[in-house]
Amino acid sequence: MKIRNVIALAGAAVLFSACIPSVNPFYTEKDVVFDPRLTGEWQTQEKNKTPEVWKFENVTNTCYHLTITDKDGKQGEFEAHLLKLKQEHFLDIIPADCKYATNQADLVAASMFPGHLLLRVPQLAPELKLAFFDFDWLEKYLKANPQALAHRHEDKSILLTAGTRDLQRFVLKHLGKDELFKEPEDFARNTNAIPGTVPPQ
Repeated sequence: MKIRNVIALAGAAVLFSACIPSVNPFYTEKDVVFDPRLTGEWQTQEKNKTPEVWKFENVTNTCYHLTITDKDGKQGEFEAHLLKLKQEHFLDIIPADCKYATNQADLVAASMFPGHLLLRVPQLAPELKLAFFDFDWLEKYLKANPQALAHRHEDKSILLTAGTRDLQRFVLKHLGKDELFKEPEDFARNTNAIPGTVPPQ
């Protein structure tokens, strides 16, 4: 299985260059929080460029439905959980519905799984700030310290296989500048969009 292909099939290749998939979630039930300020439509603020749009809709009081539309109009749908570790907020997102090629053998689809992706959330309002994994930093760190966090290599990608508690400890240990997360990107709320609610599945 090639993890790059899994993420691309989920319609979210835009994320993969900045995030590392994990077999296990980055949260436990007690870590999950809900903040209504996240609900709504947010977009990047790059001048003279088509914005990337992130739309969060309420599913339950512990889960959001996230639709990401990239600059080329391609979409990916995710189940998103906002979590709090100590005083830090993060988003754990996982593809909600992987779409496979119609002429692909069922066994190929059955062998794939959608990985958990983690983003740091330094700010929820008035602007949303999201920070992505620094793949280069993590790759170099794990190469120098292979026992620091359970993982394996898939093609040219890294797949995290550590348990949730180990993932959390690693994340909290490496929140410093020029470590696990890149500088945050700013998202402005689209005030013309009406926040929606997705009925429970």
